[in-house]
Amino acid sequence: MRTGAARQAVRCRSMTEQQIPPAEDCPACGEPLVHISSEVSSGAFRTQAASLPQIPIHSYDCPACGTCWKRGQRLLPDPVRQILRGP
Repeated sequence: MRTGAARQAVRCRSMTEQQIPPAEDCPACGEPLVHISSEVSSGAFRTQAASLPQIPIHSYDCPACGTCWKRGQRLLPDPVRQILRGP
């Protein structure tokens, strides 16, 4: 059985081997989105998140209208990154 650190290393290694989904158009303005980063996560903000299924989460920005998006299983607004990015 793998330790927690070994499981995390396997998740990180598999994330670098995954391909980034093709760029989509921004739902707000229709311009192409720009890929910013990817990580493996459950997407949950709680301590039990480690026991939830881990999936790749891809972050995108729209240079035209300045909105932030994330794609796990579908494209959704990313309010946390939007606030951090500012106006």
